[in-house]
Amino acid sequence: MRKAAVFLLICVLFLSCILPAASAELLPAQERISGEFAYVLKDDGSAMITRYEGKQAVLNVPQALDGIAVTAVGSHTFQANDALTEVTLPEGIVSLGDYAFLHCDNLVKVSLPASLTEVGLNPFTGCELLASLAVAADNPNLRIEEDVLFSLDDKRLIRYPMGKESGAYTIPGGIRIIGASAFDQCENIEEILIPDETALTAIGRRAFYQCDNLRAINLENANISTIGADAFGGCRGLEKLAFPEKITSIAERAFQDCSGLKELILPEAITSIGEMAFRNCESLVSIRLPEGVTAIGKNTFAGCKELTEVFFPEDLSYIGGGAFQNCESLKALELPEAVDYIGSEAFDGCIALEDIEIPDMCSFIGSYAFSRCQSLKHLVLPSYVSSINPFTFSGCIALTGIELPEELEEIGENAFFCCYALKEIVIPDPVEVIGDYAFSNCVSLETVELPADLESVGPNTFEKCGSLTDLPDLSDLYEE
Repeated sequence: MRKAAVFLLICVLFLSCILPAASAELLPAQERISGEFAYVLKDDGSAMITRYEGKQAVLNVPQALDGIAVTAVGSHTFQANDALTEVTLPEGIVSLGDYAFLHCDNLVKVSLPASLTEVGLNPFTGCELLASLAVAADNPNLRIEEDVLFSLDDKRLIRYPMGKESGAYTIPGGIRIIGASAFDQCENIEEILIPDETALTAIGRRAFYQCDNLRAINLENANISTIGADAFGGCRGLEKLAFPEKITSIAERAFQDCSGLKELILPEAITSIGEMAFRNCESLVSIRLPEGVTAIGKNTFAGCKELTEVFFPEDLSYIGGGAFQNCESLKALELPEAVDYIGSEAFDGCIALEDIEIPDMCSFIGSYAFSRCQSLKHLVLPSYVSSINPFTFSGCIALTGIELPEELEEIGENAFFCCYALKEIVIPDPVEVIGDYAFSNCVSLETVELPADLESVGPNTFEKCGSLTDLPDLSDLYEE
């Protein structure tokens, strides 16, 4: 006992020696308070402002705090400060962080110094009233043309004013990057024009987010390989989009809620489409996926209510959760032979789906994958599926027959809940477990062939199956 106590004491002493040094490395830089400002010290000993708690309407940011020169304004520093109307950044500040003035709703004027050379993701996102943005004439990196802020260093369009009265805007020929949130919530913009000879190589995240009246943008001449996350999210007026031939990926939510998008032609170079990329594109009727796409991510086309046809690439192997959830106009689908995974809720709520052939190589079908497919009448499950997950076919009220694989081992709870038209079911011998409510409310079910070695069944598995009269007593198999 004494040896154990001594050993424990040695361990405590050892840890007390090493942990303070290790913890110091993990802690963030210590924030200091100076009046209405909070700041941290940078590696060069200068100060970076991290928060402003004041309520001044007109603010001249100090050149120094506690005698320490201020050289940077951090990300989100003035976020949602409704008191601010005018801000002047002093000489000496070289860096302005991401979204520094995010949603400063009453901000109307900002003056930037000549020393400022580094500007993060649109610092003025959501500043709807900001009409006057001035840059010192001798600033070597920043310029303003027609109220639009540019960075010369990386040839980036940083910020287009939210309230600018302009129906159409032409991206200058030398610009390589449309920055993150550059046109965020610019409701007056209707068309983006890109010159035939353009240097454009990138569109950042949220670049055109919620530009409700944006109807057209022609990207065919751009040399971009990817479209950033949320780039066109909420552009409800966008009806047609021409992609550049070299584009290889579309990031997550890139076109989510583009409810007016009717036509979509994806170049063959695309190999990756992010999750929710076209979610709630309610007017989209048809989609042909490029041959290089092998996976459809989570909720990629969920809520595309007018989608009637989908052309899949031959090598598609993965259909993610909710990929086509609530695609209410889909009637028939032919899945490629390579598909081996169908995620949870993949086709949930496809109320018009009458016919779908699941390839025999498919080994996984997730929970709710075909729930509420009210028009689905018959289905053959692949031989490699060993388990029917919970709620997989719940609410398939027109399902009259389903062929289960011979090697099936388990049927999950509520798997066939409310399959009103199902009349008979043959459950293969390897099945040992049938979950509770698996066939509950199957009011037309007349015949069930149960496996000989069934070990467990829920007490409500066949609840409200009024047409089922010859079911044996299963009470000794009820799950505890």
